Amino acid sequence: MPDAQAPSSPASTPAVNNQTFFVFVRVDLGKTYDVGRSILRDVPYVREVSSISGSWDLLVRIVIDTREDVGELINDKLSAIPGIRRTKTMVAYFVYNKDDVFF
Repeated sequence: MPDAQAPSSPASTPAVNNQTFFVFVRVDLGKTYDVGRSILRDVPYVREVSSISGSWDLLVRIVIDTREDVGELINDKLSAIPGIRRTKTMVAYFVYNKDDVFF
């Protein structure tokens, strides 16, 4: 029986099998930078965290292998970070890149 493998890291996963998610995060007052750093440190597959204006405090870009469970990642890893009050997740279906667009 083969050994169970750890989830693949973003760097070792072929781009063809990746899916991008954007997660809006609302945090406790005064905790934006601490929470942002914790997300980068503790949540796998996070590519970047941006501090944003408006009704949300952070925008997290996650690129995850389609064989992984993004719901588990967000519910078990991201939401467990102290200071997070609420999240809203959106899936990105296609990434437009100016180098790939021909006019």
